[in-house]
Amino acid sequence: MAIRDELRTFKKERILQEATNLFYERGYRGTSLDAIAERLSVTKPFIYHHYRNKDALLVEIYMRVVRNSLACVQTARSTAGTATGKLRRFARDYTRLVIAEQRVVSVFFREESNIPEEYRQEINDLKGEFDQELSDLLAEGVEAGEFRISDVRLATLAIVGMISWMYTWYRPHGRLADDEISGRMVEFAERVVGVPES
Repeated sequence: MAIRDELRTFKKERILQEATNLFYERGYRGTSLDAIAERLSVTKPFIYHHYRNKDALLVEIYMRVVRNSLACVQTARSTAGTATGKLRRFARDYTRLVIAEQRVVSVFFREESNIPEEYRQEINDLKGEFDQELSDLLAEGVEAGEFRISDVRLATLAIVGMISWMYTWYRPHGRLADDEISGRMVEFAERVVGVPES
């Protein structure tokens, strides 16, 4: 990547990071482009050079969350081994994603009603692909005799909801270290699908 491209990417990331922080702190509607520019010590035209408007920033946040989430389950499914091993990989990676991107995930869940109509279908399609990939992984485990699930779709929603909801309660330097939380979420996901305790 050329230095110019690297610099442009860095600037876009900084804008997105501060927009995320402000959306998290003040809400999407309570945040203006002026406030984002002020936080960055730049002018509004600087932001417009990289993002068309405030909506574009919110859409980018949403796209990033669903693409990163989708990558977690796709990576797990492409890993060699048993369905149980793949589920463990997914639960661990997805938990780490929610921890690392807590503010981004918070904005994702809080600001859904503010997504422009023209982007909703694309985002919903990606969310649907994520759910389907995880459902397929659970179905694979049922077929292999590793999982005991009466309703694969409901189990999918339970696992995703359990881990995603961490954005509301996770605190850095809390009672459990991040790796311990990831390990517990793996255990809980195994319980949801009926993996026998070792």
